[in-house]
Amino acid sequence: MNPERTLVLVGATDETVRKAHDLGLSVLLLQHPTKVSEEQNRLVAAVEVVDYTDWTLVEPLVRAWHESPGFAAATSLTEPGLEAAGRINDLFGLGGTGYEVTARIRDKAAMRRYVAEHDPEHAVGARSLRTREDLDAFGASYGFPFIVKPVDATASIGVQRVEGPADTDRVWDEVSRLSGTRTDRVSSLFVLRDFLMEEFLDGPEFSVESFSFAGRHVVVTITEKFTSDGHFAELGHAVPARLSAADEDAVREAVGGFLDVMGLRDGVCHTEVRLTAKGPRVIEGHNRIGGDAIPELVQSAFGVDLSTLALAHPFGLAEELPDRPQPRGGACVRTLVGAPGTRVESVAGVEEARAAEGVIDVRVSARPGDDVRALKDNWDRLGLIAVAAGDATAAIRRGAEVIREHIRVTLARPDGTTVLAEPAEVEPPANLLILHRNPLGPFPYRAWLPEHTGDIVVLADRGKIELAGEKVPDGPLDYTRLEIFDDFDADEVEARAVELITEHGITGVSALHEADMLLAARLRERFGLPGAWHDDVMPFRDKVLMKERAQEAGIEIAAWAQAATADQARAFVAEQDFPVVFKHRHGFNSVGLRILHDADSFEECLTEVYGAGERDDVLLEDFVPGRMCHVDGLVVDGRVALAWPSQYQYDLASFGSDAGPRIDLTLDVDDPLTPRLLGLADEVLAALSPEASRLRDYSFHMEVFHTPDDRLVLCESACRPGGAKIREVFDALFGVHLGEYAVRVDAAHAAPEGVRERDDASGLPAPRCMAGQALMMKQPGLVRALPPLPEEPWLAGFWLYAEVGQVIAPASGSSDFLAAAVGTAPDRAECERRLRALGEWVRERSEIGDAP
Repeated sequence: MNPERTLVLVGATDETVRKAHDLGLSVLLLQHPTKVSEEQNRLVAAVEVVDYTDWTLVEPLVRAWHESPGFAAATSLTEPGLEAAGRINDLFGLGGTGYEVTARIRDKAAMRRYVAEHDPEHAVGARSLRTREDLDAFGASYGFPFIVKPVDATASIGVQRVEGPADTDRVWDEVSRLSGTRTDRVSSLFVLRDFLMEEFLDGPEFSVESFSFAGRHVVVTITEKFTSDGHFAELGHAVPARLSAADEDAVREAVGGFLDVMGLRDGVCHTEVRLTAKGPRVIEGHNRIGGDAIPELVQSAFGVDLSTLALAHPFGLAEELPDRPQPRGGACVRTLVGAPGTRVESVAGVEEARAAEGVIDVRVSARPGDDVRALKDNWDRLGLIAVAAGDATAAIRRGAEVIREHIRVTLARPDGTTVLAEPAEVEPPANLLILHRNPLGPFPYRAWLPEHTGDIVVLADRGKIELAGEKVPDGPLDYTRLEIFDDFDADEVEARAVELITEHGITGVSALHEADMLLAARLRERFGLPGAWHDDVMPFRDKVLMKERAQEAGIEIAAWAQAATADQARAFVAEQDFPVVFKHRHGFNSVGLRILHDADSFEECLTEVYGAGERDDVLLEDFVPGRMCHVDGLVVDGRVALAWPSQYQYDLASFGSDAGPRIDLTLDVDDPLTPRLLGLADEVLAALSPEASRLRDYSFHMEVFHTPDDRLVLCESACRPGGAKIREVFDALFGVHLGEYAVRVDAAHAAPEGVRERDDASGLPAPRCMAGQALMMKQPGLVRALPPLPEEPWLAGFWLYAEVGQVIAPASGSSDFLAAAVGTAPDRAECERRLRALGEWVRERSEIGDAP
């Protein structure tokens, strides 16, 4: 046996021993009497069965081993063995983490004192609990609630929350009961002696799985932890945690700083953190792997086996990790819980669950005859299942599916009836408020959110519903609540939204119309909800801010002026000449946009615009010749992930005069404009929504002039899906509906199938075909005839927005259609031919005359 390849392992599972053996290491095992197994005896070179938490028993054994056969390293991956491993490292100068560092991390009171002394900025208020009066004094100093917990335990055993002065007697009685007791009913091997009082930290909880290489701390992943008020049992875990880039960086920095302060330089660490309003704060640290199958999640999602790395690293048998390992998917632990007061009657389906798609591990601790206890700590759960999927959200959903479909833990109530154990609820149901200024038919929110279990509350615009020829519903349809407003710009819409957010516990607000983007942002900000807030949306809604941001980024735009008076407008025209464009600073759908070609029409416009005096909501732009292009797509975590350019074959502002079809076509893959427009979209969105913005996941619509001299000039960009039938065109290209993507993001659900975060080095996916839309605008009069629904196989959709016998008004904006169609073809030229022929067919079969 080679001493240079011999490891002292203090406490271990069969799997840990097996991994060390597979590395070619000779293992000298110190194992607790309650933990030894035949598998361990078979694989190790020697084993001593001893209470390894007692150093007086361990020291003579390791001294003898050091004499013969000798060893080069000592480690433990389990909490009770850490201090003994540290003492062995110190005693023989083996390197690795010593006793002093291990003890100050493990002892929760010592950790709090050390951080307060060496890093007061990140300290958490804490004091040792000695007497009943200490509880009152701590509450007076730090307020209620606060936390009481043992200084030397795991799995949330003995942790309590002191709610207020009236709760201190209950907590003290429980501390007195627990003091001096052992934790033998679980895997820990400690006696609960000392207790600690800690300041309550509010905010979501995470654990950080890291590995340190001579002081270089590699955060392999941040693990999202699921808990619930009223107890301290962990209900699940997911990797990688669904955090914004800014929050992820803050957690990484905080944990790296904590490890530096504590003096940990080598090996694995599992650090628990809360993300508070003041930033991340460490709850506890453990220089070992995490429990609850977290290492299995990490290995599945990142390909990093933390246990093997911890065993191999001291012997130079593993390469160091890169600073930021990249995930190849997501993984999750879902726990199994039951109703307190029931008794386990039978357990079935475990092997069936192990064979299910995506399952990493199944651990059911419930046995027939067991009483189901109220949840207090991790050992009150009935089991867990670990699963892998495309991302963390999908894994969370998959874990619950496997439990419900396969695992059958039958629980008997006192009255003899039975019930099945269920997956613990890891997240409160998402409740969605939708501001809907569109027809109802093209926006099937329920179909877009099939797994949504929370409320869906829709506030809708009566005018848009009736304008599309739809019947205004007299009930909620299949939504929790549907309320129709006659004036969607009235103050009562926002006031009602505020009431409903409170009443329904709304967790997300969604809007797909340009006119509602700022209201949705204000509501999110007012209630602290996720998604874009006011300042995040303004660069897309305020054309002045948009142009300033674009200019700062070096993006070409048309000459412009914010003309407060008629004289300022005249000065702009004197410098730029005609034609000139008048538009509203916050306008949309080309409403109010005017292109003026001569002095007479210009002066007439000035009289109308400035008749009431100065104003700050008017923009003038130099007219840019050329064809208008647009880029539509979606952004995942701040980066364009799916997008494609198109080109209008008509003038946007001519909606009131176009008699024939307005054709809009996607650009071919090999069109020279395609990569240029996609590249420009990256630049524009980076300028309007920088990394600090909360606007990270959204659909966008960007309009760009392509000039006769081959320049690309930005017109405008919106942080919502394009109008008309652009959403349906995009669906034909990629099988992804831009409206569905935006709503699913706002509802905190996984992106639709086919949406993946873009790798920095990768280009954008190409569409599966070419597509386009043909739009027939409304003409005023009595509708006497309309065409039947066409049955062309290349049509992806056809819509009529009027009925025979209806009197219709002229088009009020660029989205006020008589008919619309979306078609597909192998290339742009064929798509144009098909759509123009269809437009002529619609025109020939439509008759709109004077109204009686």
